[in-house]
Amino acid sequence: MKKKFVYTPPKNGMPEWNNNPEIFEVNRLRPHATLSPYNREEDALYFKECENIMSLNGTWKFKLSNNPDSRPKDFYKLGFDESGFTEIKVPSNWQFQGFDYPQYTNVRYPWVVREPNLKPPYAPTGYNPVGSYITYFTLPKNYKMGDPVILHFAGVESAFYVWVNGDFVGYSEDTFTQSEFDITPYLVEGENKLAVEVYRWCDASWLEDQDFWRLAGIFRDVFLMFTPKVHIYDFFARCDLDEKYEDAILKVDVTVSNYDNELKNVKLKARLFDRDKKEVIDTIYKDVSLDGSDFTDLKISAFVKNPEKWSAEKPNLYTLVLALEDEAGNVFEAVSAKIGFRKFEIKDGLMQINGKRIVFKGVNRHEFTCDNGRAITKEEMIKSILLMKQHNINAVRTSHYPNQTLWYDLCDEYGLYVIDETNLETHGTWRYGQKGLEETIPASRPEWEGAVLDRVNSMLHRDKNHPCVVIWSLGNESFGGENFIKMKNLIKAYDDTRVVHYEGICHCREFEDASEIESQMYTKIWDIERFINWRSDKPFILCEYSHAMGNSCGGLYKYWELFDKYPVLQGGFIWDWIDQSIRTKNQDGVEYLAYGGDFAHLGEDQNDGTFCQNGLVFGDHQVSPKLIEVKKVYQNVKIFEGDLVTGVFKIRNDFLFTNLNEFKLKWEILKDGIRTESGEMTVDIEPLATKRVVIPYEIPEKAEEEYILNISFVTTSDTLWAKAGHEVAYEQFILPVERIVKEEKASGDVEVINGDSVIVKGSGFTVTFDKNTGLISSYNFAGEEMFKEPPVLNFWRAATDNDKGNKLPSRCETWKEAGKNASVSSFEVVKEDGFALIKVEFTLPTKENESKVYLNYKVSADGKIDFDYTLVPGKKLPEIPEVGMMFILPRKFENLTFYGKGPHENYIDRDKSARVGIYSGLVKDQFVPYISPQECGNKTGVRWATLKDSLNKGLLIKGNPTVELNALHFTPSEVENSKHLYELVNDDKVVVRVNYKQMGVGGDDSWGAKTHYEFNIHSYMTHKYSFSIQGVK
Repeated sequence: MKKKFVYTPPKNGMPEWNNNPEIFEVNRLRPHATLSPYNREEDALYFKECENIMSLNGTWKFKLSNNPDSRPKDFYKLGFDESGFTEIKVPSNWQFQGFDYPQYTNVRYPWVVREPNLKPPYAPTGYNPVGSYITYFTLPKNYKMGDPVILHFAGVESAFYVWVNGDFVGYSEDTFTQSEFDITPYLVEGENKLAVEVYRWCDASWLEDQDFWRLAGIFRDVFLMFTPKVHIYDFFARCDLDEKYEDAILKVDVTVSNYDNELKNVKLKARLFDRDKKEVIDTIYKDVSLDGSDFTDLKISAFVKNPEKWSAEKPNLYTLVLALEDEAGNVFEAVSAKIGFRKFEIKDGLMQINGKRIVFKGVNRHEFTCDNGRAITKEEMIKSILLMKQHNINAVRTSHYPNQTLWYDLCDEYGLYVIDETNLETHGTWRYGQKGLEETIPASRPEWEGAVLDRVNSMLHRDKNHPCVVIWSLGNESFGGENFIKMKNLIKAYDDTRVVHYEGICHCREFEDASEIESQMYTKIWDIERFINWRSDKPFILCEYSHAMGNSCGGLYKYWELFDKYPVLQGGFIWDWIDQSIRTKNQDGVEYLAYGGDFAHLGEDQNDGTFCQNGLVFGDHQVSPKLIEVKKVYQNVKIFEGDLVTGVFKIRNDFLFTNLNEFKLKWEILKDGIRTESGEMTVDIEPLATKRVVIPYEIPEKAEEEYILNISFVTTSDTLWAKAGHEVAYEQFILPVERIVKEEKASGDVEVINGDSVIVKGSGFTVTFDKNTGLISSYNFAGEEMFKEPPVLNFWRAATDNDKGNKLPSRCETWKEAGKNASVSSFEVVKEDGFALIKVEFTLPTKENESKVYLNYKVSADGKIDFDYTLVPGKKLPEIPEVGMMFILPRKFENLTFYGKGPHENYIDRDKSARVGIYSGLVKDQFVPYISPQECGNKTGVRWATLKDSLNKGLLIKGNPTVELNALHFTPSEVENSKHLYELVNDDKVVVRVNYKQMGVGGDDSWGAKTHYEFNIHSYMTHKYSFSIQGVK
């Protein structure tokens, strides 16, 4: 049996967690691949619950101290009085169990307010909570004392000490990779005491400055692993394809451990099974000569004839089973892994998967859940995986740390490419534009070298057998230095089957050899093109782009137009997948999703507010409209018009390994939004090929109605991630049918009463105009008052996160109250045969230069009111958030139907996913619950819309030809003045904004990037539009 560890304190007299960057582990075992030691091969083959894994998850005893000095220093001893302890769930972050407080910061380290003068490698001491954990376990009845027992921690934030039965076992840092300890010599028969002391922050926390909630605790699984004394400690399966990407050589490096250094021989056995559990190679046997060393390394290999290849499109997996046999031929241990045959390489200057240029349609993903923090469950992971696959996402970057091992199993199985990222970010130690390394860490500092090499090495060995991992990343936003070159060299010396990535090289070119990829983040489209025309010696990706904060991701398709143009541009990863929000309750007991600063009452001081809310899905996994746009832009089938009259199209298959005959092409013709014709067909288009396709529809040359063609590709059978009929790609075309314009003239006449106000009466309606305001003060139709408040000119939207980031609210403030403060310059009434025309000229008090609005109202005999609207902005004014009118209707007009782009919200720079159709819903459901209330719910291309009550009475709005429409229960100011959704309570009305246009939402980044020029509303232009309203009964 191994002897107990003899502890020696650090030489500088300080604890391991403070001012000792060279000490990142004490008595921790070396890392290895994820494995479970089975007793039988069959159990390993089917990945059954392993009888040699004993979970320690559950309820532990716990005490939290505010700082190290106040911790119960002797709690690990046998006989310690635990009466002052409470209970806690393991795994969990203790902040989610009612202890301490969560804190969100982006760049700034979380302790800078309390200890502003702290410098690395010192850790906080004034406020640095320490969690003292205790649990007890009893060894299985069949356990033989002296047989190896490994204590496994999958993730502990951020540093921890371990004691068993009062004896010190070890210490470890690195929050996001496994820590294992041999506890064999510490065990006793009967009950055993395990004590763990966890520090919220340590000196290594300087390496963990990611943009996330700062949490702590034992947040991943804890278990005991029982192994035989001779044990398959580690293995690395390389599945290398030949030059034709057909046949393969399976190469497996195996490390066998010899616990008691016995001198004997055993045999290694290797078998490979396909998805049907059929063996595909002859069983491999290899003699293992144990010569008394702790570890014995050996290599085996086998030729595999044309295996099914692994890719995100076709995630074909095989099961490798390794076993040890004793001299009698009896298997005494078996381990297994699902492996994939694929080749990922840089060839001809491009990243390629199985010989094809890969394009990453990716997303960054923080491992976070609103209910459990970083203690994420399998069900939550699968929910994310399904949504990603269903929305055409093919790649994930584990920003910015290794995820739970289960995540990689799921990516292997469902098919997602993974950039596996080292737990390293030191953003708060450097600045953009910095020259030289200055005070940056780890840089080239020798005291940090061991720690960063340990982090990348732990990730490398843990995840090396996963086919989904195609790129190793050295970390995020940590500038440069020799330590990154050393990290890369460590990887490449061991694993030549993957590519090494690090985005920090773009800030520190001196060390750009650290990355085999040119990786940038948030580079503007025009700057990307300028860069690759300057140099294109490496494959280029955007490891972060299209910052999805709040109402964002405008102009996403523009990036993909560029990626299509230049092969060296190989995709990007949107920031990011899920809002990092925390489900909690306000002081009135109302449940809501919280962001940075919402826990000030618990002690949270410094924070970065809503900057953690950047998800394509909300914190509770509800899909946001941004994700629907991503699905459209990321789709792998492109449909181009050839001749819309004869139904000729060009269809391009962007799949690498999937023929389009695996899907069904469905099409339909809509006439004014109503389906009149449809069909389906199968098209045979090879991967990466383009083919001419004819769809057999007929359309007239002329018609009163609008004709639209919808084309979509759907799955034909159930898959692991979607049901049959799931749509993977679609396109919509307005067909070239000449419109016959039908003149509409109401019969009858109107009466005009021109007094203090102007009253226009007709059959069943009365419209009243206020001469002082130039607005309609009343519209009574069929005995119903249509307006709760007079409609007003409007040029403002509730600022989005992107608007706030580029300072639009202050830059464009002149437009905020321009409509409200408009004055009437002239008011003219003209009575014509069958209608009345009211001409109003408004003056808008916009900065030093006034603006003008010319609004003509035409009231017809049937009660229809036409609006002819012209805005002439003054000189040298900023861009205009929106141009239009705002109507306040009674709350009862809750039922919305519209013919336009939908059904989800869309904007002029985020409308590729919206299809013209007829959609119905409730006004309350048009509100999109961005965690920080902001502009939402817009619809573009609206031909007509109705808002009705339960009796089918209400208002009809018609564009001439189209308008943008927004129907909510809140005004822009009410939305803008609310910090949380629960503050929006004044929903006693329907607010309808009928707009010429609203500017795009943007999204290149959320801290300065403006909406693209072509999606702005410029003040040097005159803007005109027209529409009508009419009561309906």
